Amino acid sequence: MRTRIIAALVAIPIVVIPIYLGGFWGLSLGVAITVIGSLEMYYMLEAGGYNPSRWIGVPWAVMLFLSGWDPELVQRSSIEITGLLTAPTIRLIEVLSFPPSSVLVAGFLITLTYCLFVHEKPVNTWLSTSMVAIYLGITLGQIVSLRFLPHGFSYVLFGFLVTWANDSAAFFIGVFFGKHKIFPRLSPKKTWEGTIGGVIGAGLAGAFLAYALPVQPGPVFGAFVGVIAGILAFFGDLSISMMKRQVGVKDSGTIFPGHGGMLDRLDSLLFTLPFIYQAMLFYERVVL
Repeated sequence: MRTRIIAALVAIPIVVIPIYLGGFWGLSLGVAITVIGSLEMYYMLEAGGYNPSRWIGVPWAVMLFLSGWDPELVQRSSIEITGLLTAPTIRLIEVLSFPPSSVLVAGFLITLTYCLFVHEKPVNTWLSTSMVAIYLGITLGQIVSLRFLPHGFSYVLFGFLVTWANDSAAFFIGVFFGKHKIFPRLSPKKTWEGTIGGVIGAGLAGAFLAYALPVQPGPVFGAFVGVIAGILAFFGDLSISMMKRQVGVKDSGTIFPGHGGMLDRLDSLLFTLPFIYQAMLFYERVVL
């Protein structure tokens, strides 16, 4: 427990400060997480005998993460302290950010061409390489895009806190009241009581945070987003559990002592934050 607490105290500022600073720093954090998460997932797939190509997949995931961004919008998200990096950041995005469809097509062509020279189950190599790059590149790109919205830090904070409210409520209600297993094949400790409690906790947190933070939606829409995010957090958690169980690993990695790997910490957020990004875009385009 002591190791877990120390690791959390070290990791939280490393993640939160670049997100708050925005611009170049948020971009750098996103690239680092994309690289580490991709390597972890490729490690798991290698353990399961799928033989992905990391040297193709990791750059592909990073290019998908960077695809489709407006340089001016990215830099406008930063606070004044990052002003010296304005020109380099804009130039970097102009050079590296291509349309998502172009990055997808290029990645598929390169991966398929490479697989022609793989003698042992080439289709496994193609599918596993593509799946990781697309899954992490797209979802992590949308998470960082949430930061680039007006009041983006508040939206990211909203997403983090709603997800953590779901996890905390699900854990404590499951410990004290949980009796009926919900998905024992993938997660033996999860119960119906804990899962429902987590969704309710996420809804209540969403209503409160929509009122307390400088974000556009009111408490009713915040509660709706919170409930859906709570449901998605459950499936996000199960998705990584499914993969770990199939390939026979306990944790996705060891980067966080006592907590496991990057994907062990991101599992729910990979589902909730992209949804919140789309929900905010919907709210701004349709509701306002």
